Amino acid sequence: MSEFKYACPVCGQHIKCDSSQAGTVMDCPTCFQKITVPQAPANADQKFILTGSKVEEKRPSPTLAAGPATPATAKEFPAAMVLILMLVCLAVGAGVYFFTRTHSRWKTVDIGTVGVPGTFRLQQETFSLAGSGANIGAQTDAFHFVSQAVNGDVSLTAHVAGIQNPDPRATAGLMVRESLAPDSANVMIGVTANNGVVFVQRPEAGAPAETVKVMPRLRAPYWLRLTRQGNQFTAESSANGKNWKPSGSTTVVMKKKGVRAGLAVCSHNNATLCQASFDHVALNLASGSNAAPKSVTHATPMPEAPKSPPQPIAPPANDTNWMLVLDTNAIPDLPAAGRLHGQDFLLEHASFQNGSLLLRTGLRGPAEFGVSVNFSGAQPEDLSEKNLNVTTNAEKAARVTLRWKDDSGTVQKQNFEAGYALRLQFGTLANNRLPGKIQLCLPDPEKSYLSGSFVANAAKPKPKPAPPPPPK
Repeated sequence: MSEFKYACPVCGQHIKCDSSQAGTVMDCPTCFQKITVPQAPANADQKFILTGSKVEEKRPSPTLAAGPATPATAKEFPAAMVLILMLVCLAVGAGVYFFTRTHSRWKTVDIGTVGVPGTFRLQQETFSLAGSGANIGAQTDAFHFVSQAVNGDVSLTAHVAGIQNPDPRATAGLMVRESLAPDSANVMIGVTANNGVVFVQRPEAGAPAETVKVMPRLRAPYWLRLTRQGNQFTAESSANGKNWKPSGSTTVVMKKKGVRAGLAVCSHNNATLCQASFDHVALNLASGSNAAPKSVTHATPMPEAPKSPPQPIAPPANDTNWMLVLDTNAIPDLPAAGRLHGQDFLLEHASFQNGSLLLRTGLRGPAEFGVSVNFSGAQPEDLSEKNLNVTTNAEKAARVTLRWKDDSGTVQKQNFEAGYALRLQFGTLANNRLPGKIQLCLPDPEKSYLSGSFVANAAKPKPKPAPPPPPK
């Protein structure tokens, strides 16, 4: 057997196989199109790439009996068909639609500027989406969206069965969007590849996106639900599809009567596709609401609850996330996240204390996991709207302290005063809040890195009251 490559006739993806697979049918890993593998080239040194053949789905033609056709009477109509139609009517009357093989009702589109076109396939009640795009957030979005038109109140539920992407910020989830414009008002709850479940919004067209809530340490497979009632949006999440927990709420006014509700996938790396799969997708419309024409009415049983929640897997410390030259990298708008001393890190609290910026997990108590940057007594007002760029050849720079817990649970720390790479971009100090973006890579053996946004609490502690005078 000899190995060779051939190209997908639909998306151009190069696929590797061997001569024993010639003539068989394979699925393209990018666009999911079924392809007949071509015959292996006669010359192993052949320079051009063969192209596979697209497999067309054959639909069986109805077989007609000899003789003239006669219309069916009420007595001849099969009883099973009557039962199916009754179930269809009941489901439509209740406003619940389960979507399976038919996807003529879904609109699949890339939102914004994407590096690689997205794809969508619906097979055996599983929605398979692939999307690139740099972000869902900031001023505009770039991602792949599969949706239906909805008027009025709606509740969308789905099980995010899996997400495959090397970027820990890649996101797959549920979205209600005012329009298909890149800067449209929208609300989304999504599962990231390695940064937990996030609930985000853009309150109006053209406004910056905002993170409403982050639930760290959660990852696919996971259940999500997004509900709209008037201008109020609520999100819920569940490990098993039965026990739901509130995951945030917000108010967003969508001025258009018709909105789009559906599934969203973003790679957070515009040069690659993120592949995600959804099942148990259901759209529940309130009485008087209107959606696109109804498609399929079929429910599948929920899977058994997992015995224990899946454990997060840290992203690899490679040159995509860790490098010591940061001049050309764009810092993401999502909450700062990364990998510190070989452990997953997702920012939960930022503060400015005693001349130091502290980014950490946990809201109270001593800092046990995170990093701090010491500015030698500089105050938040001194850093407002300032940028800092530290390169590895700096002889002396701001002291960076890394804190983590070892295997015994003891807090350890390590200081760095040179040899690291850091970019800090501070926004405008307002109401004792100092926003900013950070990208940090440390020269430790674990290749610790941190990248993203923060809003630091810069309120000065209240002075302690003077002790009472000693009694005379």
